[in-house]
Amino acid sequence: MTRLIEEQPVSEVISWPERPRHNPAKAARLVESLVRYGVEHPIAVVARDDYLQGLPRQTNSVPRRFSYVAISDYHWLEAARALGLSHVPVWVRCMPPDSVAAFVLRRHGHDDHLGPLDEARLFHAALNAPGQTQSQNALARNLGWSRATASQRLALLKLTPGQQAALENNTLGIVEARQMVTTRRSRKAPVPGTLGTPVSE
Repeated sequence: MTRLIEEQPVSEVISWPERPRHNPAKAARLVESLVRYGVEHPIAVVARDDYLQGLPRQTNSVPRRFSYVAISDYHWLEAARALGLSHVPVWVRCMPPDSVAAFVLRRHGHDDHLGPLDEARLFHAALNAPGQTQSQNALARNLGWSRATASQRLALLKLTPGQQAALENNTLGIVEARQMVTTRRSRKAPVPGTLGTPVSE
């Protein structure tokens, strides 16, 4: 059962092991915000035992010294840890019925620190979560996404590591990134008349 917001020691909460990694620039902005305003949103957490019951493969990634796993707003937890804060407000809730990745994406309206590449990784993780049976289009609809948005996000995962880093650092725009993926696809497309591609008569 979901419990009301309460304070928990930072030392007893670990971030979701499969969370998207935020770049140093974003982390620095979060720390600055914490210094000025404190933690403005409670961190959604799940009890360790409930979490591992749903994701037993992560047993070795969640040591016994932790009582809770942060499944959303975990970037605030990491910023609080970096600042040396002793406690953070948490929202203790049940394990999501579908997947942690889908839960994070549903809460995206409360989280302006997810970039397009973060969304892409989370959507990919949600599609490949254990027990997930929805099609890509069905999952997109449940998240309030269009079919095009889902396809465009997944396409970003085909960028090179350098291009992905540029997108995360805002030195590459989302439109330019999509164009790069489209250009790469067109270069790989077989030319009519080559091996394996019949020529129309």
